Amino acid sequence: MSRRSRFIIYESLLIILGFAIAAQVAPPDIYSQIIGTLVILAITLPLSYWLVYKRQ
Repeated sequence: MSRRSRFIIYESLLIILGFAIAAQVAPPDIYSQIIGTLVILAITLPLSYWLVYKRQ
């Protein structure tokens, strides 16, 4: 499996996990969801990159 494929898989799984956690913690209004999405992306993109490219 290529690094690009693993990056996409890790990113997808982390985003799903992030949204599952955010749905339990944040209130269901549009502003909280937008902020939550930005926070999830700001955390998961570097984490996925680190897991795939830097860790080896």
